[in-house]
Amino acid sequence: MKPPPSARDLAALAALLRDRTRAEIRADHPLAPHTSYGIGGSTALWVAPTREEDLPAILRAVRQAGLPLFILGRGSNVLVSDRGWPGVTLHVGEALGGMRFADPEVEVQAGCALHRLVVAAVERGLAGLEPLAGIPGAVGGALQMNAGAFGREIADFVVAVRGFTFEGHPFEAERDRLSFGYRESPDLHGVLITAARLRLERGSCAVLRRRVTEILEMRSRRQPLDLPSCGSVFKRPAGYYAGALIEEAGLKGERVGNAQVSPKHAGFIVNRGGATAADVYRLIRRIEERVFERFGVRLEREVRLVGEFEDRS
Repeated sequence: MKPPPSARDLAALAALLRDRTRAEIRADHPLAPHTSYGIGGSTALWVAPTREEDLPAILRAVRQAGLPLFILGRGSNVLVSDRGWPGVTLHVGEALGGMRFADPEVEVQAGCALHRLVVAAVERGLAGLEPLAGIPGAVGGALQMNAGAFGREIADFVVAVRGFTFEGHPFEAERDRLSFGYRESPDLHGVLITAARLRLERGSCAVLRRRVTEILEMRSRRQPLDLPSCGSVFKRPAGYYAGALIEEAGLKGERVGNAQVSPKHAGFIVNRGGATAADVYRLIRRIEERVFERFGVRLEREVRLVGEFEDRS
């Protein structure tokens, strides 16, 4: 395993970025407040750009320094190790979260909250995205994992995506050059997404508002929205539902420390207060092992592990 970067290397990179960009730079910055789980240690170096034009310089500098890079949006689909992240965390947040409508299209930056985009589209009488209402996370993350619900995916609306490769080179692709699968976007691996252009459909504001309200009420009934979680921990296996398999394996309500398989929806692991990343990880492994023993199905994680975990596999 590669040793963590030295304090000297990190300080040199921080000085370089302060000199060349307007990004917010912090050393040993806690990540837990930036995740939906509220769990995890600190990042060795926090870099939060406030303008898109600084991104190539940041990416090139990190690459040239040879430091590990973690791209963080709204932290809704990640589990950060209790030990934190030993490298650079590049935070694409609301500072890069603008949107511009040219009906029926919208160009939206990657840091925009997905739900905020849904609401803005509905208020303009633009339809299609309302099934994604209430999904936590930012547009960039939604594109990376092809977020979807109730039979619709964000890929259904993509016209083009732009950003930068991790080497700092410009990236732009029209929809016909991009492949999307179930909760994955292979052609966007290794790309820092900065914005996307989406084409929506015209509809009635009143009808769309009612649909969003229905979706949010349905989520509230079915999902444990009262406790911190990362959303669905596992992808849906072919021919099955992860939550149903977990429940049938007798794991609904199962606990490790203060991490618990939600009694409301077994596809969620919730933080009941004070859970550690190690608690959640041990529960994930227990679920995977029990479901495989019982049904012969290997669950695939939807949550992304960040940093080092004991016996990580």
